[in-house]
Amino acid sequence: MDRTLRHQLDAIGRDRQSGAAELALRAASAVQTWLRRNQRPSEAELLDLARALLLAQPSMAPLLRLANEVALGVDARDPSSTLRRAIANFQTTVQAGSRKIGSLVRKGLPRKRELFLCTYSYSSTVLRAFRAARSRIWWVFCSEGRPGLEGRRTAAEIARMGISVGLTTDAALSLFLGCADALVIGADSVSAGGFRNKAGTCALVQTALAARKPVWVLTDTTKFLPGGLHSPMRQTFGATGEIWRLPPRNVFPQNPYFDFTPFDKGIRLATERGWMTPARVRREMKTIRISPRLRGLKD
Repeated sequence: MDRTLRHQLDAIGRDRQSGAAELALRAASAVQTWLRRNQRPSEAELLDLARALLLAQPSMAPLLRLANEVALGVDARDPSSTLRRAIANFQTTVQAGSRKIGSLVRKGLPRKRELFLCTYSYSSTVLRAFRAARSRIWWVFCSEGRPGLEGRRTAAEIARMGISVGLTTDAALSLFLGCADALVIGADSVSAGGFRNKAGTCALVQTALAARKPVWVLTDTTKFLPGGLHSPMRQTFGATGEIWRLPPRNVFPQNPYFDFTPFDKGIRLATERGWMTPARVRREMKTIRISPRLRGLKD
């Protein structure tokens, strides 16, 4: 792997503001550009690339899926052309999938004209859905998204759509769920039993379900993560300095980035293939081919 690609993947690994879909597209574009520069990559180079993708953002399924495509390409008759096609299909799924999900959400919104929705953290897929349905959305409430404050970016982008935005603290967002028509959120990965997203998501979802509010998880299928792709290198904690740079003695800041929300009645998944139940998610995952080479890369 050359220095340019390494630099691009390192930047993706440091990014704490962008959503999984954005980071995946950046990584896919970087790999495609690298393949144009290096049209006959060696097996060692491809495996090095797959490992770098696994390490870049281990909690974000699309990057693990992209690593899997690279590892599968190693064993193809023509690795370079096979990988270029696979990555092009991956990019199409993310880009076109987001548009299809937006249309699905717009059609599925309640018939009342002015809707009040809540969202959390940052998701380009959620923002595209809001844009598609903006004529029917009155207010969106979101929170700051500490410690990265990506919720402010969410608020600013929604406001540019002409939708009124209420921005509050992360702890206070649940107070507004009782007035909301739905909680609409993204996901960094989806497994057979639930989904993974920014820390705090699970508590919000449970509060919404207790208040009998629908929970919509917007995700394309590149975020589906079969058991064989889960990475033991997953980094769940960020730098403690993001919480408190110089804490006093005996204070130990903890900075978890993600949590896991189990599937429950009231949670619906909107994908580019339509609305899905957890049972269908599990069926879809069984069709995903996993490279046996990933085991060695993760160990």
